[in-house]
Amino acid sequence: MNNQLNPVSSLADGTAAKQNTSEKYLTFYIDGQIFAIPSSLVVEIVRIQAITLMPKLPSYVKGVINLRGKIVPLIDLRLKLSKPELEYNDQTSIVVTQTEDAIIGLIVDSVDDVTDIATKDVNETPSLGREKSNPFVTGIVTLSKGPALLLNLKRILTENEDDRSGKASSDLAEDQGA
Repeated sequence: MNNQLNPVSSLADGTAAKQNTSEKYLTFYIDGQIFAIPSSLVVEIVRIQAITLMPKLPSYVKGVINLRGKIVPLIDLRLKLSKPELEYNDQTSIVVTQTEDAIIGLIVDSVDDVTDIATKDVNETPSLGREKSNPFVTGIVTLSKGPALLLNLKRILTENEDDRSGKASSDLAEDQGA
């Protein structure tokens, strides 16, 4: 009896398995719209608190907080995504994220839930007549609450919409020791 796998069937099985995979995402609201990031990048969620302002940073970088002895820079996702500024309230939350070596807090209007999103349910981001699609959005998925935009956290943290070279954001990362 031969116990070797048939290469054709194993390839097909791998493709089917990839299409049936799912990942947990944290969903949250900004300006009434649902956004999501992989929960594997989320360290914790905290309520809005006193922010230490830092000079000469882009308007969407609100400053830093001290989270149990760690200094965490804060990005207001509302402003980063070109939404109007809004006064923080009791629903405003900080989603503390970690990518590679950087820990960054994202200020969001409110946190919703953690949900499983199947790879096969993610739709590509439309280009809307532009050469490139939105670099901050990796896909769109329809949830029971409505459509959710899946965010590319790495691009959000490194790309500056005022200067597409990302110099200001990379300067922030260097200042933070990333």
